Amino acid sequence: MTTLQVTPYEAVAISAGVVALLLLVAVVLYYALKSRITRISDVYLSGEPESVVSTLSPSVAALYWGFMKRFARSIFNTLTSRVHTGSLHDWYKFISSWLGVLILISVVIFTVILLTGG
Repeated sequence: MTTLQVTPYEAVAISAGVVALLLLVAVVLYYALKSRITRISDVYLSGEPESVVSTLSPSVAALYWGFMKRFARSIFNTLTSRVHTGSLHDWYKFISSWLGVLILISVVIFTVILLTGG
């Protein structure tokens, strides 16, 4: 087995190249799988015509809840039925535990890479 010996600068350059390649693959997949059909729907203004408002711009909250209920329904249902208890402390424990797991995994992977000489 041969080990690859690189300087830290070369390692950073290789890592940046791999990340750039993965980003390129993700962008190509996104544009290849993106729907070409656009849906046009009228704005609901409580029965009023659209001429009563100067600009038609929904609020950020309306955009968020529209996305969550229409496109991410399974994620929304899972979060509200299984994870959500109404306590901010539970949310903090949930988020921090996942962050801890991700950091632990990255440290283990980095250590294995350093120990194997790759």
